[in-house]
Amino acid sequence: MKIRTGFVSNSSSSSFLIYGVSIEKDEFLDKLNIDSDTEEHEDFDVWELYDDVAGELGMDYHSPYDWDEVFIGASWDSIGDDETGAQFKERITKKLKEKFGDDIIVSTYSEAWHD
Repeated sequence: MKIRTGFVSNSSSSSFLIYGVSIEKDEFLDKLNIDSDTEEHEDFDVWELYDDVAGELGMDYHSPYDWDEVFIGASWDSIGDDETGAQFKERITKKLKEKFGDDIIVSTYSEAWHD
């Protein structure tokens, strides 16, 4: 019997499991004090901004192409060898609250979608 342990994906479906935050696009922009409707943001690309913010935090982001929501966090498989689950949660929560404020809800998010 063969067991596949690698990542499996195709063009019609995707899924993820992270510990992080789910935030609507408009709230995300508000928390970063960004107005995407101004002239200076004529070529505004929210996807690039998601990538930049996640990279700055050392985390990943997921946002299905037709949703106005982004999930930013860390995969459960990124827990350090010398880190407990509680320490992992504390580390991720601290970074996200520093970036987005204390009123955000940090939790485990599991989503899947298909075309």
